[in-house]
This record gives sequence, structure tokens and C-alpha cells, in this order.
Amino acid sequence: MADNLTIPKVSWYKRKPVLIVLLVVLVAGAGGIAWFLMPFSSGPGTVEENEAERSARYVSLSQPFVFSVSGGSRDRLVQIEAQLMVRGDTNANLAQKHLPLLESTLLDVFSRQSADNYSSAASKQALREEALSELNHASAEVLEKRLFEKVLFTSIVMQ
Repeated sequence: MADNLTIPKVSWYKRKPVLIVLLVVLVAGAGGIAWFLMPFSSGPGTVEENEAERSARYVSLSQPFVFSVSGGSRDRLVQIEAQLMVRGDTNANLAQKHLPLLESTLLDVFSRQSADNYSSAASKQALREEALSELNHASAEVLEKRLFEKVLFTSIVMQ
């Protein structure tokens, strides 16, 4: 009885569609696995590089500003320490390179004020905004771009 059981021979052209389907499934599976295992990139730079370029950097000024302002019956002496917030290492390096220009601009803005402009929180905020505007104007003239996002006062002393 075992002699009657033979496997019929199938010609190669009848197996061709099965082989093509099997090959397509294998290639698609390999492509899917490669897609899941490869790291994603967002264009020419990676996400880490873009985040590093957009992270906040604080530029410290070399020394506090000390100047006199007119106020009421007598002149007052004011000391201000400030830091500048920029985005990215490139802008921080540019700000460090042009520090004398920035300090001169800030000293000009601070010394134009009266003693009343250093007394309330609202007037200090207006002073920050004016300083930011003047700094960005000065950097735009020299570098043709705005560098600064914020001016931060770390200390204000008035006598």
C-alpha cells in the first residue's frame, strides 16, 4: 500500500506565484523590522542638537553697574547686577564676544533713569523691557540679528 503513495511532481511554473508571495512577505517583514529598529532623525541634525541650540543660556556681565541717578532732593547711587538670557551656545558665544558693547548699552539705559524708576516692581519691569529693546537694537546693528530674550536683574541696590 505504501507503494501507491507518491507525491505528484509539480512543475516550476506552478510554484512561481507561491515563491513570489513568500519573497514579498519576507522583504516586507525585513523592512518593517528595520524601520522599528532604526533611530529617527529630524532632518540634517538630530533632536538633541536642535534642543541644545534652543536651550537657554545665561550670559553674566563682567561686573556690576555702579552709577548715580537724580532723585527728588538729592542724587542717588545705584548698583545693578544683571544677566542676559540667550538661546543656544552660538548666541551665548556671540554675546560674550561683544560684551563691551552690551555693557555700554546697558549703562546708557540705566543711567538715563531717575531714582523713581528703581522703586516699584512695575517700573523695574519697564526698565527690563527698555534694556532688552536697546540690547536687541544694538546687536541687530552689529550682528544683524536679535540675540536676547530676557534681561534679568540679580541685584539692585540704591543708596
